[in-house]
Amino acid sequence: MTVADLSKMEAQVDVSENDVILVHIGDTARISIDAFPDRKVNAVVYEIANTGTSKNLGTQEEVTNFTVKMRIVDPGVTLRPGMSMTADVETMTKQNVLSVPIQSVTTRAPKMAVTQGPTDGQSGMVMTAGQSQKTKNENKPKEIVFVVENGVAKAVPVKRGIASDQYVEITEGVSEGAQVVSGSYKAINRELEDGAKVKIEEAKKPGAGAPEKTS
Repeated sequence: MTVADLSKMEAQVDVSENDVILVHIGDTARISIDAFPDRKVNAVVYEIANTGTSKNLGTQEEVTNFTVKMRIVDPGVTLRPGMSMTADVETMTKQNVLSVPIQSVTTRAPKMAVTQGPTDGQSGMVMTAGQSQKTKNENKPKEIVFVVENGVAKAVPVKRGIASDQYVEITEGVSEGAQVVSGSYKAINRELEDGAKVKIEEAKKPGAGAPEKTS
């Protein structure tokens, strides 16, 4: 017979091998429990598995996860063993940082000029010298945001810091108070170009809408 101490509960989650290196003992976690949809429970990471477990071995869906255990620290929460939950682990916290919406940051490769080189004697063939390492580095895709200046979108290279589900810290490239373009994935990552004209839309005030009709 197993006797559970309901006053000292823990939660366990499987964390992928790419993310587990960011998790440390003592990190704060916010736990969402299916039985309490309107409440989040605080917890602290106290154990991280040293060995991972793999699923779907030998297939393209093969994944390796590590079990992370968190101790519930909120008093007065009635929990039961086996309840379903999800957890957000805060791996790093910064105060008073410059941030932009996560959908405003995109990656673009610099445009390359096409030049005509000497031919090798056969029609349609062009001989070009190999690119230097410096040129290759310059042609690597860069992270940018589009800043609005005089009604025109300007692509500005940036360096990012930590990120949440909604915002990204910008450590270099954009200053406080700049207007950045935010929109759908298709608009920001594919359609918007440097120098394109944009129109600033004011956010709608709560309750604003079409006037009511009276009879």
